[in-house]
Amino acid sequence: MSEKNYTEITSLNNELVKDIVKLHQKKYRKESGLLILEGEKSILGALEDNITLKCVLSPDVLMFNKIACSDDVKFCKVNDKVMEKISSTKSPANILALAYAPKYTLEDTLKKKRLVLLDSIKDSGNLGTIIRSACAFKMEGILLFGECADEFSSKVIRSSAGNIFKIPLIHMDMDKRALSELKKTHKIISTVAPFGQWGKDALKCDEITYPESFVLALGSEASGLCDEILKISDIYTTLNMENNVESLNIAVFAGIIFYIINSKK
Repeated sequence: MSEKNYTEITSLNNELVKDIVKLHQKKYRKESGLLILEGEKSILGALEDNITLKCVLSPDVLMFNKIACSDDVKFCKVNDKVMEKISSTKSPANILALAYAPKYTLEDTLKKKRLVLLDSIKDSGNLGTIIRSACAFKMEGILLFGECADEFSSKVIRSSAGNIFKIPLIHMDMDKRALSELKKTHKIISTVAPFGQWGKDALKCDEITYPESFVLALGSEASGLCDEILKISDIYTTLNMENNVESLNIAVFAGIIFYIINSKK
């Protein structure tokens, strides 16, 4: 940090402050290609994965010494009121940064062998936790189908514990053609409840011989997977549960299955 890239901000009407507040909305993140990183763990995790920062803000200038980045990054000392204004939580982190969002392509992601397909996972905390578990157990890419939470919202980034940039994430929306392309190169393994139309012939997830290239499809606890995915699946799998427990939180369910898959490889 040098005098050239250091400044102080005390006004809530500062243009940078206004821009950061806007970035809490998905629309402005998409338009600008920028995202917000809140907290030291998120920022250091991004730098570790070669994400480029634009600026760093903190009330404590000593925090800046922990951020090793290029000379183009601006450092802004702010007061507590500004930090509260730009934060997404009631108790703001002691440091915040703007970063350039990574760009992934469906074509490159489909070249990877161990993929996860998430169907309409709307809860940001669940999505972030699934991303974290996917990284921990060597899944190689995540495809977001249907109405999923915005992967670059502050809550998802925090819930991923700084791991979100370790794995590519691609939005497929409701593109059935993309599903068809996926089926050409990967076996589709759909997770289902152990009852109902799809569950009656499902294999236990620890009994499957997982193919070299596969995509594991996960739906929400409430709705499960949509018919578009279920109808083109090659394998159906479920998790054996005791004590009449019918379902698990999707992030817990995902972590267990990722662990089982990784232990079989």
